[in-house]
Formats: sequence, structure tokens, C-alpha cells
Amino acid sequence: MLLNTLATKNDSDSKKDYNRLNSIMLTSDEWDLIQDLIPILKPFAEATEILGGSTYCTHSIMNPILINIKKRFHPITTRGIETADEINFDNNEMAFDEDIAIEENEQQIPQNNTRNRNIQMNVPVRYTGLIDKIKLNFFATMNHYWTDLTSPELLIPSLLDPRMKNLSFTSDSERLQAENLLREKYEESKLQNQHNNSSLFINLDNEKDNERNNERNNRKSIKGLTIFADLKKKVLPADDEIGTYLQLEEIELDANPFTWWYERREKFPILNYLAKKYLAVYACSTASERLFSDAGNVLSAKRTRMCPRLFKKLIFLKRNSKHLDSIYESIES
Repeated sequence: MLLNTLATKNDSDSKKDYNRLNSIMLTSDEWDLIQDLIPILKPFAEATEILGGSTYCTHSIMNPILINIKKRFHPITTRGIETADEINFDNNEMAFDEDIAIEENEQQIPQNNTRNRNIQMNVPVRYTGLIDKIKLNFFATMNHYWTDLTSPELLIPSLLDPRMKNLSFTSDSERLQAENLLREKYEESKLQNQHNNSSLFINLDNEKDNERNNERNNRKSIKGLTIFADLKKKVLPADDEIGTYLQLEEIELDANPFTWWYERREKFPILNYLAKKYLAVYACSTASERLFSDAGNVLSAKRTRMCPRLFKKLIFLKRNSKHLDSIYESIES
């Protein structure tokens, strides 16, 4: 629209703007190239959206997502893998140029001046083989920052997630190594519990949760009647928690692993402790950034004299109000 408007003008400035704008307009081939980039960039957009969540478990799905993306861009040929390994990320001259300028003439810039050269926006992109080059660079970048995504230490969160505990995205040897490491951590936690001579993994959650549930869920049911107290089945901890856990079927991907572990905390007391330790970690800092954003909205320029105690209470209510249906007590008829 703007280009057509400038074409009808006769003054020199409009003609100059028309020539500049016309020289940097995308060609049909460049529009096709952008269209081809959409499916390539889509996995990164989806991963960013999923891993940026704060209301569900993200730590355990981070490695499976990165492994999946890395496999999509893995070079088919051996030459492609060798080319990706040759990319030097420590060389600043291979990075993208920060200065972007529009050249008024067709004067060529010396090729040896790589540090101060500008991007000529009026020169059409050489799109031949560019898609393959982009994929290769994506693979090389991921291979540089995430060298080993299947190490046992990194697979522990996924192994403790009942949605993907079979580790179908890894090899059998990598899965066995992760299981062996989990057994080592299990034994360490078990010895720690025995050394402290406490019921850290079994009774700590039960006492507090039962008190809250009795007050909040005060409704008549068979489970709540005292006459059936003797008939209630007592859940005993499994003799082999890891073996019993690994034999269970995986749950759906849209299920909540925290709820799953909470319902089986008596059967898997030590594994439940380890699951909360690993699965509670966020995959990225998005949740912390949201918290600072809420803090900035609460402590505005007109609230600079707010005392820290009130500020902490307001932030607490802001972040936890979603767990309450109402701040008023329900009136039962």
C-alpha cells in the first residue's frame, strides 16, 4: 500500500523513498522461504510455551523435548555431521552482525573486513540450500549447548515422572544407567531416614494433610463415617519401591504427576520424597520473572511506603488466590 502511494508522488524525496523501499521489498521466493521456515521454527515455539509454564511439571519434560527437536535436525549424511562439528562457536566473527544498514549504491564491501561489514538489505537472499543450512546450524547449536541429554543425572526427573518413566526416547543402556542411579539415590535417602530415626517420608505429609482435609472437606461420605474406620484398608510401603514403580503402566501425558505421587505417597514414601525434590524444579526462570512482574505491579510508585509485611501478604494472596473458590466460608443448608 505504501509502495503504491509513493509511486504516484513526483517529488524527489518520495521517489527516493520509493526506490529505497522497493529495493528491500521481499520477493516471491523470499516469501516462500519464510513459509518454509514456519514448520522449522514451530517446535521451538511450542517448546518455549510448554517449558514456560508454572502450574504444571516442566522439569521432567525438558529433556524429552530437547531430544525430540535435536533428532528432527540431525543431519542425514556423515558429511553433514562433520560440517556441524566444524562450526566454531567461540569465534566472534561467525556470529550475526549487529549493524544493519541499507546501502544506497551497489558498491561492494571488501570481503576481508568481516568485523565491520553491514548487511545489505537491498540484495536478495540466496535461498538455494538455505533451509538445509538453517537446519544444520540449529543442530550444531543444540549439540554445542546440550552435548549429552541422555546422561543418567539428567534422566532422573523424567524417570520419576509417571507419564514417561519408561524413557522411550532413550536407548536401553541409557535407561538402565538412569535406573541404577535412581537406586543409588534411593538407598542414600533411605539411609538418611534411618540415621535421623524419623518418619520424614511417611508421616510428615499425612498429619498436616489430614488436618487440612478434615476441615476443608467436611462432607458426609462412607469414608468419613467412623463406623467404617476399622474396615479401612491400610496401605503398606512397598518392599521394592523402585521395582514396583517401574512395573506400573505410564499415565496419560495430560495427567498431573504431583497428584499421582500424592495418592501413592504411603506406598512409595521414599520415592515420593525424591519425586517432589526433582519434579518441583522449574525448567526455566519464567515463573520467577512472573513473580517479579507481580511484585512490580503491587509495589507501584504510589505504594512506596508499604510495609514489607503487608507486601508479602499481598504477593502471597496474588499467587495463591487461584487455589481458593472464595475467601468466604461456605454456608451449608
